Amino acid sequence: MNSCCTLPVEVIATDQHKNGDTCCLVTDKTSAPAKVECPNSKTSSRKVQRRTLEHLLKPEKVAEIQNVQYYYCPAPDCKVVYFSNENVPYFTVEDVLVKVLSKDKGDDVNVCYCFDWTRGRIKDQIAETGKSTASLEIAKEVKAGNCACDIKNPKGECCLGDVNMLVKQSISGKIFSAKT
Repeated sequence: MNSCCTLPVEVIATDQHKNGDTCCLVTDKTSAPAKVECPNSKTSSRKVQRRTLEHLLKPEKVAEIQNVQYYYCPAPDCKVVYFSNENVPYFTVEDVLVKVLSKDKGDDVNVCYCFDWTRGRIKDQIAETGKSTASLEIAKEVKAGNCACDIKNPKGECCLGDVNMLVKQSISGKIFSAKT
């Protein structure tokens, strides 16, 4: 567990626990650039660990992983999920075992891949109670050392930034629950 995850639960829940760009993510020490543009969407994309791909790609696609640095493309309209800035095949949403939050607007998509908080679950909780306990519940699990964001989240990193953003958007009315 990273030292940032030993901070108080309230600090973790508000996503104030990160040390630079890392939390719950052991970054590979490679000489590759930290960020590069997706060749398809031209979106700035961050490094992702090889083990993230190994856990999230369909079994028939795992053998296609090359010994290069891969990046995660967050662009919603781009089908590319993982790519390299070297001349190797890239992987799309069809190649991944899970739905990718930034690329699928459905309510059944996980926002937190470790503890099964979906977009719909968060939105429904807010519609019913006016608030969400997702961040606090996830932070307790993170502090207990139960997260595996690096292999369960397609981004290969902590989900709390995405969870908090969805909660804020839902409460402000920018996203509506299916029950409203």
